[in-house]
Amino acid sequence: MIMKKLWAYFYGYLIIVVKGVHPERFINLAITRGIQLWDLSWDSSDTLTVKVHAQSFRALRHVARQSRCQIRICNKKGLPFLMQHLRRRRMFFIGAIVFFLALYFLSSLIWAVDVSGTRKLSTARVKELAAAEGLKQGNFCFRVSRDQVENHLMRQLPEISYVEVEVHPRATVKVVEKKEPAPSQGPCHIVAKKEGVIDSILVLEGQAMVKEGDLVRKGQVLISGAIYPPPPEPDPAKPDQQQQPSAQKPIRFVNAQGVVYGKYWYRFYGEALRDEVVEEKTGRRMLRYSIIMGDKEIIINGPQEIPYKYYESQTKSKILRWRNQELPVEFVTIEAEEVRHVSLKRSYEEAVEVAAQRARGKESKGMSQGAETVTRKYKVLGDKDDNPVRVVLTVETKEEFVVTRGIKPAEEPEKADKTVDN
Repeated sequence: MIMKKLWAYFYGYLIIVVKGVHPERFINLAITRGIQLWDLSWDSSDTLTVKVHAQSFRALRHVARQSRCQIRICNKKGLPFLMQHLRRRRMFFIGAIVFFLALYFLSSLIWAVDVSGTRKLSTARVKELAAAEGLKQGNFCFRVSRDQVENHLMRQLPEISYVEVEVHPRATVKVVEKKEPAPSQGPCHIVAKKEGVIDSILVLEGQAMVKEGDLVRKGQVLISGAIYPPPPEPDPAKPDQQQQPSAQKPIRFVNAQGVVYGKYWYRFYGEALRDEVVEEKTGRRMLRYSIIMGDKEIIINGPQEIPYKYYESQTKSKILRWRNQELPVEFVTIEAEEVRHVSLKRSYEEAVEVAAQRARGKESKGMSQGAETVTRKYKVLGDKDDNPVRVVLTVETKEEFVVTRGIKPAEEPEKADKTVDN
């Protein structure tokens, strides 16, 4: 069926209207002469609409005379009629081809090159190196190899650790600069910046002073930059004699390095009233645009006063500038949303849930950056008759809470002795 429709479209077909006393006689005579008709539909008892191949229409005129019917062409469909229509509008067809060719040509050009991710690196230098490989304004996109540009930038810029190039009419170059290690300040300790429990410790340089599971306090040395010799072994000839520890001096000082993760606990408090009046947005809003010139305000669009009794508003202003000078003209946009006061009555379980949500809402602001949440525990304070209902959220986290503290090798032996004695 689909092939027949494609064949009819390729050679062209007509939609005709047949009107007469006996249109069915017209159909029988056409079929007898081998003329193909399809999509027949009756409009009335003496009128029908049918489709026929364009080359068969001439033969239908003899059939119409014999059946005493009138035929009229209602529409012409197919490729031949489309080409004939385009020949009449030759300039339109040529203009469409020229338009698409111009669009393809312009979309194949590089119009701009954007560089992002640079901090210390010069953007002009990145563009210059990219242009050396063809990534520049005016060049064709298909002439630029993305891999070649990336490899060239990686070779010529040792300051970057990653680069990504996208070749489009607005090409982009994203770079990631290498993080320079903090300048060494000489021998130092790694100490705890707050209290917690050691979860894991990895010593890269220095001597570990704590182990997993130890409770540490703020300022306590975790990895020492003072390296001490191992303690003397007991004399097997005198097993009963107790060896007295002697004060040992560090044999060398290093810049202590390592990774220490500890467990830390945060507490957040939330409460909720059993009977509370809250604000609820009604969905109604209004915008007011105005211009302020000096002490005078001119309203361009919107009401003079906000027509709501209770509302939340947001004001945006833009001051005109001319050659880095502020003009005494300010455009102000005020957006107001109507709210209504709704009285809520919560059950004990609902109040606990609301209080827990409010306590959890403080979690993101109260925790240190980079802290990994391990567990959350909620505790309800008081009993079911309390109002408000209070909830305490305890969050156990795993985080790196260490800082470096410099040491002076000339003064360290005395301080080290005190640390060992403690």
